[in-house]
Amino acid sequence: MEMDNPCFWNEFELKQPPLVTLQVEDTGFAKNVFVVINRFLQQLSEPEAKDFEETAALIGRLMARRKNSFRNMPGFRAVCKLNAALCRLLRLDLSRDLVQFRGALPDVCDEDLGGAMPTRSSFEYILVRLLGFYHLHERIRECCLTAATYFTQLLRNNFFMDFITLLIAAIAKINKLSSLQASKSASLYNKLRPQVANFPLVAKHKFLAEGQELPAKLEPLKSSPNENKAVSNTPDLVLIPKKVVTKMEKAKLEAKSDVGTVIARKEAPSEVLSKPKFNEEALATVADAQRFIARETKARKQNPPPDSCLTKSIPKHEWLAAQTLFQRKMSKDPAKALNIFRKFIVSKIK
Repeated sequence: MEMDNPCFWNEFELKQPPLVTLQVEDTGFAKNVFVVINRFLQQLSEPEAKDFEETAALIGRLMARRKNSFRNMPGFRAVCKLNAALCRLLRLDLSRDLVQFRGALPDVCDEDLGGAMPTRSSFEYILVRLLGFYHLHERIRECCLTAATYFTQLLRNNFFMDFITLLIAAIAKINKLSSLQASKSASLYNKLRPQVANFPLVAKHKFLAEGQELPAKLEPLKSSPNENKAVSNTPDLVLIPKKVVTKMEKAKLEAKSDVGTVIARKEAPSEVLSKPKFNEEALATVADAQRFIARETKARKQNPPPDSCLTKSIPKHEWLAAQTLFQRKMSKDPAKALNIFRKFIVSKIK
């Protein structure tokens, strides 16, 4: 009877048997166990595994941000189940158990040499952890398919376009990476399962209960018909690449294009005659400057200022600042005050 009770491999507090070692005469098989475990641990440290963790964290943040908007939708409930499965997978920490078991294997493995080997119960515990890892990825893919099917329908109806597009992209990436990790774990299990009989058995440390037996083989996760159907019904997003135009091609295009003859716009004589002009000699003395300030201030108060107002283009704060500086300097050095005010007016009007 195979172990078909999911609660066994899915328990959070699965009691680990004591990691003890016993002396055996043949340690040649331990080399293959060490190699396949070491290769799997290297695969878990690849960039794909990091992408899986980052995408899982993104799904958790998206779920938390929209939990009030979508909490009654079936697709969002699937996303919540997906997030729970991802958190459970993180808590499983398969790599820690594999590193611990790998450290208990003998340093030198030879058919003619004896050595200390972990017990069969410790090895079966590792296989059960692999089962949990595999079935959690199976659960993740089921939740991905349910959520993607629902949110794809909303996307066709133009609901929540920005959020759903990002969510479907994250779900698709998790689904792809989960399939890869599940296939690798199934391959590792299938390589380790035949080695059970080679490990020494201790009756008082027996891990599996009576009637429980580990599955003989795990099948890699394959695309289901519903998944293929969902992918085929998903509208394709085609990105048309923008043609890059080099400087040489741009110059040739500009040379061939007929832009006509550029004609400069000449100002009408009437406009030139009507535009007021400023004569610097009008500010020859301090009294002239005072009369100029009084006349321009009166003209600026009109709405709109008349055309005869020479300072109407000067901002109000600059005009007030110029008057204040002129009055302050005039009490100490009238010539310097007149010179500064005249330069200001000339720079603003001419």
